[in-house]
Amino acid sequence: MVYRVLNNIALKNVNNNIISNISTDLLVIPVNKKVTSSSEFKELDKKSKGYLLKSSKDALNPGNQNHLVSALEGIKAKKILLMQDLNEKDDIYLWLNKYKHIAKVANSMNCKSMAILDGQCYPKGKDQSWFLEMISRSIESGAYIFSTTKNKTAKTEKIGKQVVSSQVSLKNVSIITSKLSSTEIKKAKTAILRGFSVGEGVNTAKHLGDLPANHATPKLIEKIVKNTTKQYSGLKVKTLNEKDLAKLKMGSYLSVSKGSDEPPRMIIIEYKGGNKSEKPLALVGKGITFDTGGISIKPSSGMDEMKWDMCGAGTVFGVMCSLARIKANVNVVGIMACAENMPSARATKPGDVVTSMSGQTIEVLNTDAEGRLVLADALTYVGRYNPSYVIDMATLTGAVVIALGSHASGVMANNQFLADKIIESGEETGDRAWQLPLWNEYKSCTKTNFADLANIGGGREAGTIHAAAFLSKFAEDYKWAHMDIAASAWSSSPKGGTGRPVSLICDLILNKKLK
Repeated sequence: MVYRVLNNIALKNVNNNIISNISTDLLVIPVNKKVTSSSEFKELDKKSKGYLLKSSKDALNPGNQNHLVSALEGIKAKKILLMQDLNEKDDIYLWLNKYKHIAKVANSMNCKSMAILDGQCYPKGKDQSWFLEMISRSIESGAYIFSTTKNKTAKTEKIGKQVVSSQVSLKNVSIITSKLSSTEIKKAKTAILRGFSVGEGVNTAKHLGDLPANHATPKLIEKIVKNTTKQYSGLKVKTLNEKDLAKLKMGSYLSVSKGSDEPPRMIIIEYKGGNKSEKPLALVGKGITFDTGGISIKPSSGMDEMKWDMCGAGTVFGVMCSLARIKANVNVVGIMACAENMPSARATKPGDVVTSMSGQTIEVLNTDAEGRLVLADALTYVGRYNPSYVIDMATLTGAVVIALGSHASGVMANNQFLADKIIESGEETGDRAWQLPLWNEYKSCTKTNFADLANIGGGREAGTIHAAAFLSKFAEDYKWAHMDIAASAWSSSPKGGTGRPVSLICDLILNKKLK
């Protein structure tokens, strides 16, 4: 199940005097000095008898960032949205939010098609290719609306005082450029396809997380991922069931699913688009399809949000789908470590000691620290692929929410180059990350009198770092980074998955920053 919202995002390279002939439900014009002085805008303004230029001044008022113009004689666009443009000094997240909002506006107006004029203004240090990729990714991800488990006859819903569409109407988007050479057109089309593909990966991760837990059990996710190979033959999928996990002596992983009637699944996705001799990058994602906390049960308030405890696995799936669609020349292996954490007479109890695949024993002091238990064995298992680097992604700790809020994912690593490149890609995509230390002093938190390691320690202090310190014990044989995405992978208000950090990881891989 690849979740693509739009049917197409296309480049429309025009010459003078024909923008008025573009037939679309909504024409978006970013208003800046370059645009209003361009021959393309002057042609539109002439058809409108000066009305557009006059209206564009309203769009430049600080309190009025958008101005909607209804149908004008001589212009085929049914509606025109004059949008106050950003400038090169504005942060990247503002650009992302602007174009995501435009997609939502188009849906709210029940537009089936939209055309966006390239405003020729970009953030400092960025070029047109970056801009076209950003627009494509932002429009595709911004157009997403979850409606899978809603009544199919419901066309609208009320959010606060606003009535909005509960289904996606927008299907086709054109990005309008002008006077590009054949070489520039090819480059622009490549950027748009890449952005569209990454946006599709973002939505795939979002949708997998947004599905209710009874619609996305480990076995159902296994089926979803396997079905993806019908669309993308470049993906090779295999799965390990509970018997396979037991044969591999993954006692840490299996301890999490013991209390559930839903069996665990480790899903391995391989994509081999690079040279055969090239070591793969490995991605490992926590996939707890629902987390009650087990015997160390969580409070009932907000527990519904624990369906998003599999967003790390969702990220892996989204990234792999994007790579396959682009046909990237890279080698990547992705592991989705899926299980459900439930309380029952069979469930692991606080104080139980389990043996991991690595042979290290673990005292489970808190069954709600379960993500690190599945990741411990997944990190050991991935070593058999002889990876160049390993990145795990997990909604692991509430402490990262306190430390960083929702703006950044936490990064801890045993390799500084890897950490630096993750943060660099976060800045490039607006999918930001921030490094926390992983000094040896923190690793004392794993000590216990009854096993080699304890799955919690250190009290309330440095909870995010202590979780990473535990995981580092299973990643000593390779270059590794841990991303705690508990604050960034979903939002509580409004509720929904964000698809992060798919954009960051795709940028890291596609731009080959780890070479």
